[in-house]
Amino acid sequence: MSDVKKLSEYKDQFTLDGRLKPQPFVTKRKVEAINELMNGALLGSREAKGRLEEVMTSTDAIFNWAHSLNINFLPQYDALEPTWKQIAGTRSVPDFRPAILWGLVQRWDNTTEAGGDPTTNAAPHGILPKVPEGANYPFAALSGQESKAGGISKRGLKTGFTFEAFINDSVGVIRDLPSELLLLTSDTADYDVYNALIQGVETAGVSALAGGDIPDGETVAPNAPLSRSAIIRALYELSLRKINNRYVRVNGGYNLLVPIGQAGFVKFWLNQAVAAVADGSLKLTVNGYNPLASVEVIETEWVTGDSWYILPQPGATRRPVIDYGLLSGYEQPEVRVDGSQGSGVGGQAIGPFAGGFDNDSVDLRVRQIGGGILWSPELVVSSDGSGEA
Repeated sequence: MSDVKKLSEYKDQFTLDGRLKPQPFVTKRKVEAINELMNGALLGSREAKGRLEEVMTSTDAIFNWAHSLNINFLPQYDALEPTWKQIAGTRSVPDFRPAILWGLVQRWDNTTEAGGDPTTNAAPHGILPKVPEGANYPFAALSGQESKAGGISKRGLKTGFTFEAFINDSVGVIRDLPSELLLLTSDTADYDVYNALIQGVETAGVSALAGGDIPDGETVAPNAPLSRSAIIRALYELSLRKINNRYVRVNGGYNLLVPIGQAGFVKFWLNQAVAAVADGSLKLTVNGYNPLASVEVIETEWVTGDSWYILPQPGATRRPVIDYGLLSGYEQPEVRVDGSQGSGVGGQAIGPFAGGFDNDSVDLRVRQIGGGILWSPELVVSSDGSGEA
């Protein structure tokens, strides 16, 4: 992503320009020292490995290691390109309550203008009403619409290793643990977005492909299996849908979500020339316009069987379809270390990497706050592939 900053691009790499708040035991010099030892150990230096194990088991180095882990972890997390970033925007929310999308809902008595709804007094096409001379201005209410599905939640886990495991393989712990935590946080965000989309669409019941004719005269069945014709019909149906009495306008491309293993095949026939049969023989028609040229195919494990979904890409519509919600002030995953080592007889300090008081283990915790938020199931066309309504 173009707005993702590499670690080298931060002016203050110790705090990532304010994103990280160091714990009391953590200093810039200590972090630099522990990084030097870790790099040496990873490069095979036995001296660095021995020194690393010594300071980790007898000093507060583990807290500085955890801070160093976050310094490298967050830019790598930002740079990940899981598929949820292709289908969802991001939005900060203030708390854990259902997310709200605010907007003006216009109602007035004069519905004689084209498009007005005399039953609900809905504003025609979402336009401003005319105000006769001396008349009062109609009132438009600021209305908050709750998300149709999903929301943010707190997720996380504890992990750790024993004193013996670290002594036996300190290099393996340092090398492998950060990447494992990175995969967990990435896969969690992926699940949250797709779960909000798929479960929300199913619950809302307004997205299913209705079926009907397409321009060449072919009839597409309701919930049709994935095909070029079915996608053309889906885009046509999407163009006729309204939200708040406004037609949906898509200024950009579409994302087509398919099960794992189908992307190559789908891309192949999406880009085929149009073939037609005339007088009993095959006639190849080269058409300069491909109505599906703006469709991007995305494979995901969360779409299964014969199902498929198509929706506008993020930013292609004035109203968002789906977002990944982030709690204000807690926008990135956080890794912490447990420092409950106790004290030695006589009061001497015990190094955190010597292990916890109860069982000589070192515990780390990762916390991630976020979640998928579906705003507009009307802007999704879905099919279970059954060919039946």
